[in-house]
Order: sequence, then structure tokens, then C-alpha cells
Amino acid sequence: MRSGGGSFGQISLHVGQDWWTFLNTYDDHSPILDVAAGSTTVTFSIADRKVDDCALEFARELASQAAQFAAEVERLHAQQCQDSATGEAGTGSGEAA
Repeated sequence: MRSGGGSFGQISLHVGQDWWTFLNTYDDHSPILDVAAGSTTVTFSIADRKVDDCALEFARELASQAAQFAAEVERLHAQQCQDSATGEAGTGSGEAA
């Protein structure tokens, strides 16, 4: 479900060196994931703490997108390290996922 499901809000979190993440798990309801940068924390939780098919779909999509984000950061980091070693300026494709 992509709309009409009771979700709300929008936030941008620009992560610097002062970040942290924390996952709270429970025996009787869905987990809570905190992602923080500086004094701002974004908390991910499941509406009504019910782990249904929609919650599972969201968790899998979140994991997939986070893995793709990490792969892209790793790619750019490796490129920048290589460019630094050769003294060349890197050029990105400008392509968004």
C-alpha cells in the first residue's frame, strides 16, 4: 500500500559525523528503529505495532533501499579514494536511483 494507509510526515536528515542508529526489539510487538544525526532523531515504527503483510512489505523495502544506499555510498567512496590516489577529480553520472 502506497497511500491511504495512515502514514504521515516528511523529513530530510543530512547525516554528518555525529550520527547513530539504534534498534529496539520486543517480544510482543514490532521493532522500533532510530536513526539520528546531531540532535535530530527519526524513528521508524509500525502503525498500531501490528506486524501484518503491509509491515513486512515495508520492512523488506526499507532493507532493500538501505542496502542500495550503502552500495552507492561504497561505490562513491571507492571512486573518491581512487581519484585522490591518482590526483584526478571524480565525475559522477548524476543518475538518481
